[in-house]
Amino acid sequence: NSMAALVTFPDDYPNSVRHFLLIGFLAMFIGAGVFLYMGVSRKVNTTMHTVIFFVCAVSACSYYANWSGLGVEYKTTDSTPRVIFWSRYIDWVVTGPLIVSALALQSKSDTPTLISLTGNMVLYEICSLIGAMTIAPYKYMWWVASLIFLGLVFMVLMQRLNNPEGYGGESLQNLTYLIVCCFAVYPIIWIVGSEGTAALGLSQQTGLLCITDVVAKLGFGFYLLSNVDGEESGAPLNQSSQQYV
Repeated sequence: NSMAALVTFPDDYPNSVRHFLLIGFLAMFIGAGVFLYMGVSRKVNTTMHTVIFFVCAVSACSYYANWSGLGVEYKTTDSTPRVIFWSRYIDWVVTGPLIVSALALQSKSDTPTLISLTGNMVLYEICSLIGAMTIAPYKYMWWVASLIFLGLVFMVLMQRLNNPEGYGGESLQNLTYLIVCCFAVYPIIWIVGSEGTAALGLSQQTGLLCITDVVAKLGFGFYLLSNVDGEESGAPLNQSSQQYV
């Protein structure tokens, strides 16, 4: 623990880690601003615009906290010292359910489906966080538990993608596959990163997480909102048939 006392953040971050955290913050901050403007500049703000704004705003706070040395722990109880960004999990406990809720709204899901998606997403993040804070071999059991909850999220998302009513169309398909691919990356980074085996360096881990976050939040947000705007601009021309599509 004397070693832990000597390590302070953000001073002891490698330069590349600080850069990636700053890039993540700036991307999310600018994204939140753009999404907020897109929402308030409309005649009527939509649920989707509000949801995506909050996703980026929460993530910007998390990245800024990490960049300034908050929300990070130097874990010395494991086989080798690890740097754990625990505020990421607080970020995802909020933003994960918001993202899957946006997909559920796209497919016009019922309330039990919405509760199932958000509940399993929260449990997935909590299990990942507890795993990150505990030591081997116990942490790997928490990781397996998190995979089960994430698997349940994927199962419900795929069920709603193939909904018999045909809601969502091609945009729902693309958005669902985007989120499933991005969400599948996180447990892999967990197991090879500082939370798991630490086979991946901290710089590579932070860089991969930053890129995946930008795709899963900004990429998802822009694609989703462009489709929301597209649908609404087409609605007045053909309202009678729109409701059956």
